[in-house]
Amino acid sequence: MAAAGFYYTGVKLGVQCFCCSLILFSTRLRKLPIENHKKLRPECEFLLGKDVGNIGKYDIRVKSPEKMLRGGKARYHEEEARLESFEDWPFYAHGTSSRVLSAAGFVFTGKRDTVQCFSCGGCLGNWEEGDDPWKEHAKWFPKCEFLQSKKSPEEITQYVQSYEGFLHVTGEHFVNSWVRRELPMVSAYCNDSIFANEELRMDTFKDWPHESPGAVEALVKAGLFYTGKRDIVQCFSCGGCMEKWAEGDNPIEDHTKFFPNCVFLQTLKSSAEVIPALQSHCALPEAMETTSESNHDDAAAVHSTVVVKLIQNSPNLHVFHLKCNFLSNCESLMTALASCKKLREIEFSGRCFEAMTFVNILPNFVFLKILNLRDQQFPDKETSEKFAQALGSLRNLEELLVPTGDGIYQVAKLIVRQCLQLPCLRVLVFAETLDDDSVLEIAKGATRGGFQKLENLDLTLNHKITEEGYRNFFQVLDNLPNLKNLDISRHIPECVQIQAITVKALGQCVSRLPSLTRLGMLSWLLDEEDIKVINDVKERHPQSKRLTVHWRWVVPFSPVIQK
Repeated sequence: MAAAGFYYTGVKLGVQCFCCSLILFSTRLRKLPIENHKKLRPECEFLLGKDVGNIGKYDIRVKSPEKMLRGGKARYHEEEARLESFEDWPFYAHGTSSRVLSAAGFVFTGKRDTVQCFSCGGCLGNWEEGDDPWKEHAKWFPKCEFLQSKKSPEEITQYVQSYEGFLHVTGEHFVNSWVRRELPMVSAYCNDSIFANEELRMDTFKDWPHESPGAVEALVKAGLFYTGKRDIVQCFSCGGCMEKWAEGDNPIEDHTKFFPNCVFLQTLKSSAEVIPALQSHCALPEAMETTSESNHDDAAAVHSTVVVKLIQNSPNLHVFHLKCNFLSNCESLMTALASCKKLREIEFSGRCFEAMTFVNILPNFVFLKILNLRDQQFPDKETSEKFAQALGSLRNLEELLVPTGDGIYQVAKLIVRQCLQLPCLRVLVFAETLDDDSVLEIAKGATRGGFQKLENLDLTLNHKITEEGYRNFFQVLDNLPNLKNLDISRHIPECVQIQAITVKALGQCVSRLPSLTRLGMLSWLLDEEDIKVINDVKERHPQSKRLTVHWRWVVPFSPVIQK
């Protein structure tokens, strides 16, 4: 690889030419690296034998991101606070000024010479004498809000253009490979290409030749990225290359034709094509509502059989959405679903749902990331308790939309405690079933160190919560460093008039949420003094330019609220 001009990028199986910036990803060596290099970039000056120098040993600066800055992000908004973190800056890195690093937004992580931006979270290391922290920051993390607030777009562009090597590569490419934020199906792919990220594949097409009629979006959806040569595209998963695109070509069909064993295509088929089939079959009973009772039963029986067979024939099913109002045998459906051990996402949005039957199989889905039961009712306490206990098995869960019903209301505190055991939880929607005690349990759990990755907390339509309950919640809620959205809206008839002491508690709560960008509080009746308090908090908030508060309903009529 080195003899062919390539260096290791830090992303598994990814190498890049130091001269022409060609990036290659592969699971095995089908050809010598020099042959691939000559085929894809014959004009490379290194291959032509010109004097182009070499690449420094430590030019790859991007490091794996830290989970959280010591003391929290808000602590390092001031430059002096960042500078204090460099007290133990290693002697071998003194060629790069700690004062300049802190001015550029960086905090010393305490590991080797790795620093992290307090704003964008980007990590850089391998510092050498003469390095410019602003230039490195701009090259690798050009979208950083702090950077953009300190440097003009022209300055950032100049920094990037003056950077030698790593053409079109930013820190996001490395981070996306480490963090693996792509769809759940990524885990099945045969390599760790940065182009598993659909947005990054789209970025490669900015130099796509205009004379080629290939539809860029269709190519990207088919797992293909542009190599930069003629109209040659390559699959990030199987490594297959295709070219000579003509109008009317179907990238998915061509990809399947020439590379039928591609893992990306197989996973795409199992997780994307089965769901429309399920949904189309689910429409059958609704379309037959006017038929006789016997015909309806026959149709429902056929319908249930079709759905069950579809599931049984899809052992690699990753996503299951069912919107259906009638099934003759829900138990057989759940039995079939229980065999899909790789499920990452489940949503039931129709009335064909038997809560206890589903709860019994829920612990099987240990890889589940998204569970949406918001449209379902759990009327009894026994089923709701089993549901709460089953949540403890879903250690990979990232999004939870809790069902409603009297049973959920009775065990809401237990559900909250179980949610505290879910380390990956980013979204929690808990509507209609909370009261003063259970909503306070959420605040206490966060203060004790739970919900550390939570970004969206939706507590809408919880009309059993009193003003005092909200006030206690505001006073206790703390230690949610990543929370971006907090919604406590109510229906118009359930509007709440709050006292000054509650508004003060709300303001203090918001000031303790450094990442908050949206506060929803529709149907909260605020007067001028209340609004002034909230606006004062917004002005001092770390997200002052982005934080929005929604408290007014916009309706096409004048509402009449009766007490």
